[in-house]
Amino acid sequence: MQSPPAILVKTWLQILKSDMDKQNKNEAENKIIKAFGSVEIAIVYMEEKTTVYDSC
Repeated sequence: MQSPPAILVKTWLQILKSDMDKQNKNEAENKIIKAFGSVEIAIVYMEEKTTVYDSC
């Protein structure tokens, strides 16, 4: 399965850190878990994407 675009994952992670209501946070977390299996794996994915972009 192809991973979602990095900008979308970044948005989901930002929602989790924000002071948005719990429903929005739950939706973002569910999307992350569906795509990656855990929030931690999504964070690693973003770290790898950032490294790739920084080295260009």
